[in-house]
Amino acid sequence: MIELYTIPAGVPDSIDRDRPVIIIDIFRASTSMSAALDAGAKELYFAGSIKEGEKLKSLLGQGVVMAGEREGYRIKGYDLGNSPREMSPEALSGKTVVFNSTNGTKLLRRFSEFDHVIVGSFVCLDAIVAHLRTYEKDPVVCCAGTVSRFSGEDTLAAGMIISRLVVNGKKTDDASDFARRLVENHPDEWREWAINSRHGQYLASIGLKDDLDFCTEVNRYNFVPIKDGERIVKLDLD
Repeated sequence: MIELYTIPAGVPDSIDRDRPVIIIDIFRASTSMSAALDAGAKELYFAGSIKEGEKLKSLLGQGVVMAGEREGYRIKGYDLGNSPREMSPEALSGKTVVFNSTNGTKLLRRFSEFDHVIVGSFVCLDAIVAHLRTYEKDPVVCCAGTVSRFSGEDTLAAGMIISRLVVNGKKTDDASDFARRLVENHPDEWREWAINSRHGQYLASIGLKDDLDFCTEVNRYNFVPIKDGERIVKLDLD
């Protein structure tokens, strides 16, 4: 059965570690990590706190790029913030990157011991779905939310993924079914809803409206951001 957890607090500790897990933080960590891989970043490490980010920087050595935000603003002393529009080949080609965000990377840390973890987004939507179909076990979809609260944009992205996976009577829990029905019944409205979500409005208020358009673009990329050990790497489907 496909399961959806719309806030981190709802994610149980009893999830089967052999199941694929999709971590979704649409505004903006999931999207920015995808953009970084597209820009040629070699690998992405993820930190759950400022202190953890500094520890990773020390362990990884010189040349590591630090990218992250708190409350939408670049962390002091970091090279980049958390905007997908900052992720350029000039800044990232061939580089190791440490990502540190308010919501998404913190949730990723909870699954650091799992083998099958995917960073979910609109920008890699169909590639993610195609890869999920290669697993025998049904996925668990986990939304990062905003400071532990429900975020509509994450659940809408979850609904899009689940909608494409539900074939031949595949079972879903209630949250998965409702998210799927929401996007299927409102195909022309979900993007506006995402952009006008509470977190979307906040990001627009601090000058990041262009990020919202980027983050809600479907199938910009044809690869899967996937966890390999302690890092996120690019799995090409071409």
